[in-house]
Amino acid sequence: GKGWRRRGREGRWGEMSNSYDVKIGGKDGGARGTLKLGAEGAKWHSRDGDRSVNVKAVDVSLAEWVSTGKHWQLRLRNADNSEVRFDGFDKSDQKAIADYCQNTLQASLQVVKLDVQGKNGGAFLIDGDNLVFKVDHKRAFDLCLHDVAKAHLTSQKDEIVLELVQPETISKKQDSLLEMRFYVPNGEEMDEDSEEPQKKSVDLLHGEISKHLSEEMESDIVIKLEDIKCRIPRATFDITFYGNHFKMVGPSYDFTVKYKAVKDMFVVPNQNHHNYVVLEMDPPLRKGNTMYFHVVCLFPEYDERDIDGEREVRQCHLPDDFDDRFGEFKFKDTVKTQMKGTAEETMVALMRLFSSQPGHPTRVHRRGKFTEHLGEYPCVKCSIGPNTGSLYILDRAFLFLEKPSVVIRFEDVETIMFDRQQKTSIANSFDLKIKLVNGKAHEFNLIPKKEFENMEQFFKDVSSGKFEGKRMKIANYTEGGEEGDKESSDEGENLNRASAQGGNPDDEDDDESSEDEDFQFDASKGGSESSEHSSDEDDDVESGSDSEAEKMAKKEKKKEKKEKKHKRKDKDDD
Repeated sequence: GKGWRRRGREGRWGEMSNSYDVKIGGKDGGARGTLKLGAEGAKWHSRDGDRSVNVKAVDVSLAEWVSTGKHWQLRLRNADNSEVRFDGFDKSDQKAIADYCQNTLQASLQVVKLDVQGKNGGAFLIDGDNLVFKVDHKRAFDLCLHDVAKAHLTSQKDEIVLELVQPETISKKQDSLLEMRFYVPNGEEMDEDSEEPQKKSVDLLHGEISKHLSEEMESDIVIKLEDIKCRIPRATFDITFYGNHFKMVGPSYDFTVKYKAVKDMFVVPNQNHHNYVVLEMDPPLRKGNTMYFHVVCLFPEYDERDIDGEREVRQCHLPDDFDDRFGEFKFKDTVKTQMKGTAEETMVALMRLFSSQPGHPTRVHRRGKFTEHLGEYPCVKCSIGPNTGSLYILDRAFLFLEKPSVVIRFEDVETIMFDRQQKTSIANSFDLKIKLVNGKAHEFNLIPKKEFENMEQFFKDVSSGKFEGKRMKIANYTEGGEEGDKESSDEGENLNRASAQGGNPDDEDDDESSEDEDFQFDASKGGSESSEHSSDEDDDVESGSDSEAEKMAKKEKKKEKKEKKHKRKDKDDD
């Protein structure tokens, strides 16, 4: 973090230049690079070459020297009130920097002392495009309003929330400020001579900040869909489509999302006569420390707003560059100035087209060839740990809903393993273990045994038909033997976990609660690879199946003893 200076080196930005090893400051600060101060201005390059900042000397109107603890920060403000900050200077650099600002930038270097008492109460002041927070009339910190994407008020609280612009080029390992919240008690106006004293203080501050933010015009709105129920994040949102992004406005928080963040879409039915519309996000939506990798919307199978069987018509204001942007896509005609259909159909058509990038159209995954044993739905009931849900088996991917939402593409799957509940009298369900090419694995528990035949046949067809046996290989666990012994401890844990959740695998009919001869996992069905993959996967599994079987046997004996005692009592009473 120590700044260093080199004098007497010629550069294209001036006859002589000083170089410093410093960080870029501000909201997304932290990236280290080299700052060169030349006759034409300041130029900073990151070490990895991904970012660069140029400040022309003729544009600089103000220069500040701010203490940031052990080191110092140089701030250069342009005539348009935009500001650039550089962190990591030493105290000894002050004289050289001051001379450069005075002689080259024609701006005297002002030394700014920050309040470091640690108090969290003070007053706001808007200075140019900066929001300055002062404590006892001294500056504590400031925030550039160019970095603020939106300011909104929370319900039933004198609180204002500033949502900051999310960076696109910043590294995932680097921290970035995304949101700030301030409590503004009523009666402390920003200006004592305010012309609107009847307004609350938080409303006055919100109004002042909003003047510096670029708000979308009503004419920029393509279409607005109201009261869209979302399961993830869990709220009811109004979704507004703009030319380059869409907004999700909810009762407590909002999201502004660029279309290119939508990677793929999924449209699947659930068993309650509703349809899921799932948006796969990259990067994910973020609210505080919570990240949403999927947006899951829920629509009724039949739109109640349809009148007398006629489809509702929604007006759509297409952007001026619509034909130029989307002319290459075959499904461009699905978006028109008059969108006829349900809110679900309108959202899917708009989101698919607007999120498509040149050469990379957004794919919509729908139900495919697979159906559960009744032939109605493309999913099977199962659980991930304590969470129950539905595993959708589509033509190109697995999708688990609702929580946690999981997407697994077939091309990323190395092997599929079926694990039966062995060594017990309960055999109403089995587990599905999916091992990925990258070494990670997913496990889906308590799938009803009647789904096995359909699933196995479907996976065999996919593996041989699409991947020539190189992906989606089935590696079944064999009946008994060493592999079965190693896995049975996990099976007991799965059953115990299911019982703790209130689910009882014995709730099936009596004739299904015993061992079913038709429900046999034959290693030969999975191909020649089955035993190899089974042994590989079982190396890390602890043994303990005998102890589980012994426990169950002891329970049965205790139960029999109790019944005998009761019978004896009844005889004695008689």
